[in-house]
Formats: sequence, C-alpha cells, structure tokens
Amino acid sequence: MQNSALSRAPYRAACFLVGAILFLITLGGQVTTKVAGMAVPDWPATFGQNMFFYPWSAMTRSVGIFLEHSHRLVASGVGLITLAVTAAVFMTQPKGWARRLAIAASILVVVQGLLGGQRVIQASWILGLCHGCLAQGYLLVAGSLALVLSRFWVTPGTGDDMAQSRTRMVWAMTALVFSQTILGALMRHEGPGFLSIPDFPKVYGEWMPAFWQTDVLGKINEYRGTQLGWPQTSAHLILCQVIHRTLGILAAVGIFLGAIWSVRATTTPSWWRRGVVLWVFLALCQVILGVCILWTGRLPEIATAHVLIGAALTLTGWLLGLSSWRTTQDLPKRAMSLPTSRRSERSEVVR
Repeated sequence: MQNSALSRAPYRAACFLVGAILFLITLGGQVTTKVAGMAVPDWPATFGQNMFFYPWSAMTRSVGIFLEHSHRLVASGVGLITLAVTAAVFMTQPKGWARRLAIAASILVVVQGLLGGQRVIQASWILGLCHGCLAQGYLLVAGSLALVLSRFWVTPGTGDDMAQSRTRMVWAMTALVFSQTILGALMRHEGPGFLSIPDFPKVYGEWMPAFWQTDVLGKINEYRGTQLGWPQTSAHLILCQVIHRTLGILAAVGIFLGAIWSVRATTTPSWWRRGVVLWVFLALCQVILGVCILWTGRLPEIATAHVLIGAALTLTGWLLGLSSWRTTQDLPKRAMSLPTSRRSERSEVVR
C-alpha cells in the first residue's frame, strides 16, 4: 500500500500543478482586465524592495499593486511546484514521456517568468501578449504530464474504429479555440480597459458598418467619446473583435455538432462520453460569458471568468484528443495483461 501511494504521488502533484496554473491564469487575467500590469514598474524587485518581503500594508494600498504583486508571488509558487513535480517524476519514472514533459514544463515556467519580467521592464504590450499565450501552452504541457502519469495512460484500452476520427475532430476544434484565445489576448493587451465593439449581435447598431473607412471610423470614435466616455479605437481592433466573435460561434457550433457525432457509435467509450459532456458545457459557458462581457460593458469579473473558462476549454479538448490518440497506440501486450495490482509497478516500463 505504501509503494502504491508513493507511485501515485507524482500524478496527484501534477494534478495540483494544473489547478495552480489555472488559478494563476485567472489572477493574470484579472491583472490584464483591470490594466494593472504596470502597477509595479520594476522587476524582480517591488518598488526597490525584495519581492518576497514586500510589506502587506504597502501591497494593499491600491488594487493594482495588490493584483500585480499577488500575481508575481503566486507565479513564484507555481514555479516551485513545477520544479518539485519534475524532481518527483525523475525519482519515480526512469524514462519516457513523463520525464520529457516534466522538463518541458520546467523550461516553460522559467521562460514564462522571464517573459513576464521583461514585459514590465520594457513596458511592452507585445511581450504581455506573448506571456499570456505561452501560459496556455504551459497549461497544456502540465495537463499532458498529469495524463501521462495517470493509470489511464498505462491501461487505456483499445480504441474503436472512430478513435482516430475523434482525435482529429477534437484537436481541430481545440486549435480553433486556441486561435480565438490568441485573438482575445491581442485585444486585451493592445486595447486594454475598453471594448472595441460595445454591442452584440450588431456592430455599433449595424450588422456590418464600413469601419475601415475613415469617415465611418470617425463617427464610431465620436460616439465612443460622447455617448460612452470611452477612448478611441481602431479599425484593426474592431476587425479583431469581429473575427473573434465569428470564430467563437464557429467553435461553439463545431464543438456541439462534433460532440453529437462522436458519441453516436455504440462502441464509444464511457470516458469519452463524460469528457465531451464537460467539453460542451464549458463551450456553452464560454459563449454566455462572451455575450455577457459585451452586454455589461466588460465587467472585470466576467471578463476574467471568460479567460479562465477559455483556458479550461482548451485544456479539456487537448486532453480528450490525447486520450483518444493513446487508445490507438500499440502497447506492450504483457503490460496490458498484468493484474491490476502489478500494473502500477510496470508503469515505468510502459511509459
């Protein structure tokens, strides 16, 4: 029993890491939503003081400082957790995908920290954009590590005739969702604080105004200034918002139809059925949150929840595809025929 508990420890630690990254993404989303990324203008120090000993009274003197400094502290903690998980993997897994993914996660968390620091030092929204997008990749690597360390990876069962098609479908939809996430990050960092389009489903009261024309864009900005009290926007940001909406609708419809198609066969495994239910639910929540952002004038809490659910939706789709792909691989028959009590002992060889 003790050996079994020790063999499961890296898996549980990797799952905890995934949860920590989702929390960090949420906190980072709140920093961007409230335009607090430059509330602390230096790095790695905090107003010239050691980041880890910065006094609580100074940290709480404004919302912006509290959010940005908390983001840095949590990010440091996530980095330490990542290194601890990597060490646990190397102590329990002699070779295979687990080690490679653990190394990738450790490299990514270091790069992510440096990128976040340079974003502050150089006051660059482009680096902030890269920082946000890389966080999604880091999450996918950590999620993949947790899956590889799970019992499912050792004994996934044999996929049916539709397993490969399901894999292609779910990864195609996940790529679409990720593309939409990048567009969303672009809008949040390049034009932070305000929406480029304040209404839905129309665009400034019309289905498709010619916002690329100078006179039309001028009227739009005049309306933003006089009626909304918002700063000016650009044709580029409006176009990004239009594409973002379009991709969101296509992704939601594609996920819903793909989920229905993927469970029609009687041989569909039960784990897939449960997974696509979660996938569809997250997609529905994401659409509702996206519409609510527009109808509430970008309420910060709703915008941040939109970021979190988007990350969870991408992660769920990726892991569903990876799990389905695993069932199509030829695994050592001896490992598959081992009694349950011995599979965990042989998992290192299989991995």
